[in-house]
Amino acid sequence: MTTTTTLPDPVIDAELLTKTYKLGEHEVHALQGATLKIYPGDLLAIMGPSGSGKSTLMNILGCLDRPTDGEYHLDGEDVSQLDRNDLAIVRNLKIGFVFQSYNLLPRLSAVKNVMLPLLYNIEERLTEAERYERGVAALAAVGLGDRLHHRPNQMSGGQQQRVAIARALIN
Repeated sequence: MTTTTTLPDPVIDAELLTKTYKLGEHEVHALQGATLKIYPGDLLAIMGPSGSGKSTLMNILGCLDRPTDGEYHLDGEDVSQLDRNDLAIVRNLKIGFVFQSYNLLPRLSAVKNVMLPLLYNIEERLTEAERYERGVAALAAVGLGDRLHHRPNQMSGGQQQRVAIARALIN
């Protein structure tokens, strides 16, 4: 008896992505024919020398930019041709960013920083109390249940990073 296992559908399916920028009369080929599939549970690292297109690829995969050519399917949806507004909706609902500098708002507490993406979630309108409850749970999940009302400048770099992770995962 033979058994076959089938892979789940990829979360990210990118085919022949290219990105070309025009600088005056010159064209800069920042990304040339990148193809990858990422499946649920996959972990990967994107590595390469400076100027090899890593940031450009991440900007496309994060729906911050569109490819010049190629196709990009995120969760089965072709996002390579979406306009700016539709890309913003996709980013809010399907992508969580942890920026190198964390990008926490300095005047907001940890819990309010984490709650921010919930304000823009058009598929699920939550009350302030529901957003707060989710923010508390997200911070507790990253071990910061005791730092809810601390501002970024009152936390260590590692704590700020965990706030950013909680914010990235909240939706």
